[in-house]
Amino acid sequence: MGSSGSGSFTDYSGSKKPDGTGGSSGKDPCRTAFAAKLEEVEQCDFFVTNDTVPAADTVLSIVFEGRIFAVTENGTKVGALPTRFNYLASCLKDGITYAGIVTDSGLKPFSFVAADFTPQ
Repeated sequence: MGSSGSGSFTDYSGSKKPDGTGGSSGKDPCRTAFAAKLEEVEQCDFFVTNDTVPAADTVLSIVFEGRIFAVTENGTKVGALPTRFNYLASCLKDGITYAGIVTDSGLKPFSFVAADFTPQ
């Protein structure tokens, strides 16, 4: 038995063909809230400057600067989002912004930051 797809991304739920058809899930990933554990926390400006991680309830947003980063209200990078969220680059390009909040953070056993994000 073989596959009945065309071999293109439009075979997958949510993908649109050039004519605008396709995508049966009805869910727009750009408009979906998500949670993430940030990466490279100790290499980002917030940790380097403060030698700590932001506390729970710290307000964040998302920027794309060669990679997708969570930043504080004043633009200080807190951590990078995992690569599975790379699709957000096109969402940001389309003008969608994301408001976030630190849900958990700590220094042991290693520095970590977890956050929830909601599209605006």
